[in-house]
Amino acid sequence: MRVPRPIAVTADRRLATPLALPFCWSWTLSRSSIAHSYRIALEGRAPFVTLTAVVVLAVTLLTAQAMLVQRDRAVLDAYADRLLSQAEAVAAASTLALDQAAALVTAPCTPADLAELRLLAFKSRYVRDVGRLQDDRLVCSAAWGVLAAPARMPEPDRRVRGYRLWGSVSGIVDSRVAADMSAKGDIIVTTSPSAFDRVDQLASGMGALVLTRDAGHVFQRFGDVTALDPSRHESWSDLGSTRHSRRCSATFDICVAARARQSSLLSESPWIVIGLCLLGGFAGSGLGLLISASQRNRRSLPKQLERAILGDGLTLVYQPLRTLSDRRLVGVETLSRWCNEQGEPVPPDTFVPMAERQRLGGALARQVVRKALAELGDRLRDDPTFYVSFNVSATDVVDAAFRAYLNAATAQSGIAREQVVLEITERSTTRHSDLADGMTRLREDGYPFYIDDFGTGYSNFAYLAELPLDAIKMDQRFTRAIGTGSAISQIIEAICVMTRTLDIGLVVEGVETEEQAQVMVELMPSAVAQGWLLGRPVPVDALPVD
Repeated sequence: MRVPRPIAVTADRRLATPLALPFCWSWTLSRSSIAHSYRIALEGRAPFVTLTAVVVLAVTLLTAQAMLVQRDRAVLDAYADRLLSQAEAVAAASTLALDQAAALVTAPCTPADLAELRLLAFKSRYVRDVGRLQDDRLVCSAAWGVLAAPARMPEPDRRVRGYRLWGSVSGIVDSRVAADMSAKGDIIVTTSPSAFDRVDQLASGMGALVLTRDAGHVFQRFGDVTALDPSRHESWSDLGSTRHSRRCSATFDICVAARARQSSLLSESPWIVIGLCLLGGFAGSGLGLLISASQRNRRSLPKQLERAILGDGLTLVYQPLRTLSDRRLVGVETLSRWCNEQGEPVPPDTFVPMAERQRLGGALARQVVRKALAELGDRLRDDPTFYVSFNVSATDVVDAAFRAYLNAATAQSGIAREQVVLEITERSTTRHSDLADGMTRLREDGYPFYIDDFGTGYSNFAYLAELPLDAIKMDQRFTRAIGTGSAISQIIEAICVMTRTLDIGLVVEGVETEEQAQVMVELMPSAVAQGWLLGRPVPVDALPVD
């Protein structure tokens, strides 16, 4: 008889060949059935759906407000940009006129000088007058000629980098004239009152200032500026009803501060608000139903099992395998355990078939193999006679990818293949020709094979003789029949005779009493057994030494 050298990779439930389940779809739904389905969908989830509808409605209105704010912000920013560009053009024209007048070589206020000053004012688009100062008094200008009595200039509103600035100063020559003025040295220019005509038309509720960077001097005012904060610049997250914009020149000491009101849904057409509410309500209800269905699907056992198998969520225990003659520990069977996401244990005979139906049997087997070899690695490497067994499905046996995975796993862990036993259920042998080929290839690689749960299937002795087996595992229903007088117990001796005839080993499952152990020792002294009498499944750190 061959000495068992195996490992049984198992999930405590034998991996069966996945079955293809037919699905029938009916596309014809009556109005009443749709209504009924909707009521079922809402049942027990109405509060969540209502909450989702309210949240989505709020998000819809908030999004609409954000879009309205963005629209008004873009309009205000565009206006501020145009106003700043105009202010820079006016400042550039004034600076140019000051520099050109200062460069004249004509005697101040002579006819020739006045002619040159008039020419400068005529050529400038935004300068109305150019004059000369003496001791802070206006002596002459292109528009007024030589003054009979020089006009004293008031204290400037702003002094910056050699320039003196006045805003809306009046009464210099004529009390009816008020204008912005700027001076440098003994040259003074008057800004054209129409310099900002292109940008002085504001929409209702808007206001703007053209001012210095520190807001110490205001050049121009447009619209309602009573509530305008010159230093405020609006952030992207500000969704209130008032818009603010601030722009500053990179060339001149000039900034623009602008403000607009009424960025609010309440100021829009009521039909728009009603439409948004309906849209948000319907969208929220639909989303609530979708999320509810998704959560229910995610909480379902198949989905939880899928995450556990693909995410390393299984745990392993090991049931001792002992020789009946001297109770020596020769190996262990690997059993997988799983608790759902609520912490409740799920029996292997529930989750293993479920994994097979989801075509996750291969992934489950790989996780079990990987974890078992890692947890038992030291024990297996230290004792070449010790083995571990796993349950595998017929699909795994004929799968070349699983064979490659198994070979790579044993090589990486440094464990001999003879110490890894593969158990396949007798019920899995329907496609015996393909199965026999797959088993032959794996046995050639060095893995022993057991038939698990023997006696629960339909194979006969001749059929078993065709499979490349090392041992059979007698199902525990035969073991439980020992000493009961049941006719089933009479089959045990025939099984023992068969194993001796086929020259294969025997593993007895479900040994729970000494009577059962003694009967099996008498019938098959070389038998290996497992059961609560010989050791219960335990984690690797609780596994006995011998």
